[in-house]
Amino acid sequence: MRKILFFAAVILSSIQLQAQSHYWVMLTDKAGSTFDPYSYFDAKAIERYQLNNADLYDISNYPLNESYVSQIDAIASDDFGQSRWLNAVAVTATEEQIKAIQQLPFVKEVHMLGGEMQMASVTTTMKNIDDDPTDEELYSLMDQLIRMGGKYFRDKGIDGKGVRIAVLDGGFPQVNTHIAFKHLRDNKQIIKTWNFPNKKENVYGWNSHGLMTLSCIAGKHRYEGIDGEIIVDEGLATGAEFLLARTEIEAEPFKEEVWWQMAMEWADKNGAQIISSSLGYGKDRYYTKDMNGQSYVAKAGNMAARKGILVCNSAGNEGDDNSWRTIITPSDADSVLCVGGISNSLDYYSHIYFSSYGPTADGRQKPNVVAFGNAHTANTGSDNNDYHYVDGTSFSCPLVAGFAACALQTKPGMTAMELFHEIEKSADLYPYCDYTYGYGVPQADYFTGDRKEAKPSFKFVKEEDVLKLIPLKDFPRGYLFIKSATPEGKIHDYTKIELKNITTNMWFEISGGEVITAQLDGYAESYILNDGEDMMVSGINMEGSNYYEDEGFLYSTNLKEKNIIDERYFMLGVPVSTMSDELAPNFWSPTKRIGVRKTIYFAKWYGWGMSLEYGHSSLRFGGEANRLDTLIGMDDDVRWLDKKVSKHKVNLGEVGIELYQRVRLRPLGMFHKGWHWDLGVYGNWGHNAYKLKGKHSGDIASTRKEVVRNLDLLEDYRWNWGLTTRITRDWVGLYARYRMNGIGKEVGADKVLLPRLEVGLQLAF
Repeated sequence: MRKILFFAAVILSSIQLQAQSHYWVMLTDKAGSTFDPYSYFDAKAIERYQLNNADLYDISNYPLNESYVSQIDAIASDDFGQSRWLNAVAVTATEEQIKAIQQLPFVKEVHMLGGEMQMASVTTTMKNIDDDPTDEELYSLMDQLIRMGGKYFRDKGIDGKGVRIAVLDGGFPQVNTHIAFKHLRDNKQIIKTWNFPNKKENVYGWNSHGLMTLSCIAGKHRYEGIDGEIIVDEGLATGAEFLLARTEIEAEPFKEEVWWQMAMEWADKNGAQIISSSLGYGKDRYYTKDMNGQSYVAKAGNMAARKGILVCNSAGNEGDDNSWRTIITPSDADSVLCVGGISNSLDYYSHIYFSSYGPTADGRQKPNVVAFGNAHTANTGSDNNDYHYVDGTSFSCPLVAGFAACALQTKPGMTAMELFHEIEKSADLYPYCDYTYGYGVPQADYFTGDRKEAKPSFKFVKEEDVLKLIPLKDFPRGYLFIKSATPEGKIHDYTKIELKNITTNMWFEISGGEVITAQLDGYAESYILNDGEDMMVSGINMEGSNYYEDEGFLYSTNLKEKNIIDERYFMLGVPVSTMSDELAPNFWSPTKRIGVRKTIYFAKWYGWGMSLEYGHSSLRFGGEANRLDTLIGMDDDVRWLDKKVSKHKVNLGEVGIELYQRVRLRPLGMFHKGWHWDLGVYGNWGHNAYKLKGKHSGDIASTRKEVVRNLDLLEDYRWNWGLTTRITRDWVGLYARYRMNGIGKEVGADKVLLPRLEVGLQLAF
């Protein structure tokens, strides 16, 4: 009977719990509350408030009315959090309980909680640094920091010292033991910790996500090298102070918003100047239309900024989710620095597939900046010395937070919003921005005074109804970014083009009143269309010293309107006999030529050129050609091979020069402007040798004998000249050459005939 009653009680309790939900109970006022900021705030917080001209006595800093809280607690099942900033109590309550709470005269509104924070995925398949460290890694910075120009900070001893950073995450296991954070422990740089779900100081457990994000801000990779310990920084702010807050617990997703809000206020109280939050709400709770900066967490982010805190938050990992794709909140807040992700390459600039895209639902620019979305971090392990690679904008965010701490150290008088905008200005695409890369990757040289002014790399030229983008630099490489937007900044269209000395046409329609902005090689420029000035935009790139445009294509030209093109080429051909003589070489007689060529264009369709080359031919003979041995007076000890010969060859080595004229047929392609036709003359000086190979088998053992002799009877062909032609598309073409010397001369039986015609394939680069 007791067992039956016990199980009945469990079932009833379960039903009651299932009927409960979690709510923010918003209060009308803080009547009767008193507040002394100098006893409440850390000294560093007071200093920050004063620097940012923020109000220490703002009503948001006052505590909640204790009487209001007591009356709510008397009705609700549980009070699991409070917010001074929102003037709200977080409760667990049944439907009947929440209705009773709503009737209280000091309750403004009730907001149901839902959804859960999102964190990054983890990958451990990439190489560990100590397996094969690169030169850049041995320089003491990981690639993820080199990409942000971190060496400029390091060269000047900038490591975030004196800056306080709060990290909000799901736990920090082994931060108190892992070798990557030894310097933080030794120097007592972890100022305070708080575990909001468990209401205690211990945060060194639970989800390892926090271990990894902290590693991107201040971690050091330590391992033994040949000459002792090698230390490679994973984050830039290795000298900063830290506040660690655990706000996430996978079993209680509905309460995480409350704990995140409380952690923001805790960070404010304890003097944080920067908050790194690799968390956010998305499709599990909201619709994309809700990403407009109006969520409670977005409002909290904006309030933190007003109190002098720079909030860095991940853009989200929904870029490859067609049902969402956009950024998550609180990154949609005006004053929250939204950080997207790019692939981890020092050479290529490409969006990492999962990073969420802007803009906000109401059309504002997001993300603000980007950093590597694949990072090397510390990892949990039994020996407290494990590392691996991880994926997610959860890691691009702390990389930028560490950068921000170093930036603030260079200019300690900056307010939070000044720091916000200075980070944007430091980025490598600024003032260009778009919904994939924001303003680009922040760069340290902006803050250290090492940045060089970018020189103009292109210009806009308007012709009738087409606006053309004309590159000005020789052989431009890298990436061209271009967009059209309203004067208010709402982007209509944008694209990125990788330049590889290739003609690139890109067209899109734009309307009057819009602004066209492009960025190439650090230089950005805008063109404003007048009202009613609808047109097409064309962006084109071709190699050369300067540029002019004709019929939708660009051509290289210098001030004398000469376009000089250098080529290196390889030609593989086959001599083809035009005579019926039985001694003519057979088809299997390859010719190889390699050389350099220079072409000078005197007009856009016509030029002259010269080439120098070395060629080698192996003229092979067969059949009756065995009597070649008689032509060179072979000795008897060789002649016995006469009818056992398997191969005769005449090897020709030639050094030659060619003069030609070129007609450009079509200006396309990567290297030599597309289709062109060359016609010219060549002259060669050659040297030669006769080679005979054969074997004899009979009464004696198998024998192989080889004879190599100069073939003096070919002296008539020491100097050769003739006509040459080829037709080429870009880097591959067909050629032919015809030998003219010796035409009309009688050829005796004692002469070895050289072929007159040679045809083959050309590869040029």
